[in-house]
Amino acid sequence: LVVDEKLPVQVLLDAMNNEKAYFVTEITLFDVYRGKGVEEGKKSLAFRVLLQDTEKTLTDFEIESSVTRLTDVSQRLGAQLRT
Repeated sequence: LVVDEKLPVQVLLDAMNNEKAYFVTEITLFDVYRGKGVEEGKKSLAFRVLLQDTEKTLTDFEIESSVTRLTDVSQRLGAQLRT
């Protein structure tokens, strides 16, 4: 995700944790990048999302909708997917 440099990572983590599906067991930041390919005043954040249901196998729909949900909440805070 590309966000404004001033946006604290914890704000994103809190928002994603508040909106996550029950089977999202962990969301952690694993990389922060500033530099070539990222606009000045912005930073690129990479998150690891662990999805796990101990009762059943997750379906593609459950996984995709969960990732979309996390992306949507991030975009409401001004984040954009880095392409």
